[in-house]
Amino acid sequence: MPFRIALSGLNAASSELRVIGNNVANASTTGFKKARAEFADIFASSNLGSGANAIGSGVKLSSVTQQFSQGNIGFTDNNLDLAVSGQGMFVLNDSGVSVYTRAGAFGVDRNGFIANSQGQVLQGDIADSNGNLTNTTGDLQLNFDNIEPQATSTAEIALNLNSSLPVPGATPSSSLTVPATTILDEDAPIAPAVGSTIIGTPFNMRDNYGIERSVQIEYIHTAANTWTATLRDNVSGNTFPGSSPIDTSGANPSPSSVDFGWVPQTGSGAQDPIIVATNISAITLLAAAADGDTSAGTASTVNNGAAQVPFSENDATTYSHSTSMTIFDSQGTPHLLTQYYRKSTQANQWEVFTFREGNRVDAAVGQPGQTVQFDTSGQLQSPSPNLPAISFNPGGGAAQITMSVDISGVTQFGSSFSISSLTQDGFSTGQLSGIDISDTGIVLSRFTNGQTQILGQVRLANFTNPQGLRQLGDTTWAESFESGQAVIAQPGSSGLGLVQSGALEGSNVDLTEQLVGMITAQRNFQANAQVISTADTITQAIINIR
Repeated sequence: MPFRIALSGLNAASSELRVIGNNVANASTTGFKKARAEFADIFASSNLGSGANAIGSGVKLSSVTQQFSQGNIGFTDNNLDLAVSGQGMFVLNDSGVSVYTRAGAFGVDRNGFIANSQGQVLQGDIADSNGNLTNTTGDLQLNFDNIEPQATSTAEIALNLNSSLPVPGATPSSSLTVPATTILDEDAPIAPAVGSTIIGTPFNMRDNYGIERSVQIEYIHTAANTWTATLRDNVSGNTFPGSSPIDTSGANPSPSSVDFGWVPQTGSGAQDPIIVATNISAITLLAAAADGDTSAGTASTVNNGAAQVPFSENDATTYSHSTSMTIFDSQGTPHLLTQYYRKSTQANQWEVFTFREGNRVDAAVGQPGQTVQFDTSGQLQSPSPNLPAISFNPGGGAAQITMSVDISGVTQFGSSFSISSLTQDGFSTGQLSGIDISDTGIVLSRFTNGQTQILGQVRLANFTNPQGLRQLGDTTWAESFESGQAVIAQPGSSGLGLVQSGALEGSNVDLTEQLVGMITAQRNFQANAQVISTADTITQAIINIR
């Protein structure tokens, strides 16, 4: 009879409407996955099969399957809200039983565990006390204890020392006075022949490093009434001619001064030129009517120049550069460590003086600084990579600080002083200030002292047949025989998707699609109801046959 066939159609349409209604009701449920009603026809058959002209017996609901397509991801203000972009499900501990979900609305319970509103705790790999991930999977928990302080043991410095700077606290000699005892005679036959050289007595001048060097002035009779003064560096043997010849035809030499472009030499090369202004107005000239001995036997007078003065941290003219960084003792107390860089009296060499809050810690007060040597290309030569260890008592009951300073990043180029980095490994105590979760599931805690620590890593689960999972409610699923065993791995590996922090995956229900399906199910219901009405009319007609 068609009544039973139509009744099965009514039941099927009702089931489809219930599935659609459930989808529509959960259109705003986080992590919800829509379901689809699947139907199959019914045929009466025996062990020998059904006849060729057999008529079906109606329809049945064969399955209600979950559709695990990606839902839209919306962003939130909670870093513990998590969404999976791609395949995979969060693993939750529900009183010792593993359940799975795509709903990542998590918070922190009273014990610090990352859990959802049902008290189910998020699972992942646990990190040890040093922040190293282990292979132990368990409940992810935030640590609200203060992080212990760490004393500074190493520091790293990367900067450039300006090689073109003068030596601080040292003044090169830049002016001379030739005495009247220097006599130039043009009276033949007493006057020397053209081409003769008169050599003055050696005297000392200071170079760019403030170091005294032996020099002397030579006078060359180049022509009648004409002499050329030359400055000879007795250390290098180089000579430096005056800026102009000396005319001795008058009562006084002309010009009254000449300049020498003195370039002192060091073991690593030439220093910067020093212009030495030399007053020659006092030179004695002997006219043709007077006889005398041409002489330059008396040393010239050096008018300026000074050796490098002792270093003082309170006098900025005694050093070239300085840097400061904050270090910490074993109790987390900060201390200001200042280093002063002073270009020394040796080429390509610097001294480093280290102070802690006004107290020198690298050597006794008054002692030379720690020597840093560069090669001719400005690269660090020694010491490398560390300065001699620094050790001092910070006071306040804290332990002795012993630290090394890595200066492998220090250069000496002819450009301005610049700091690339100043780092050290100490820190004070700190409290938890925030949580960050990376796309690979790394849970990173941030502390008020600027430190970070890994607490764990979220794990995701995947199944061979996700549609075989058993629904538990609260948008959670359980593993079943049909789903296959869970494959648990890190996000971004083994075909799993990535984790988005501060976001939630919405329902994958398309309301337009559901409304169209609702109309179709309604028409199916009406059509099956019409079949019953027609069958009733036919039955009534048969009953009325007399």
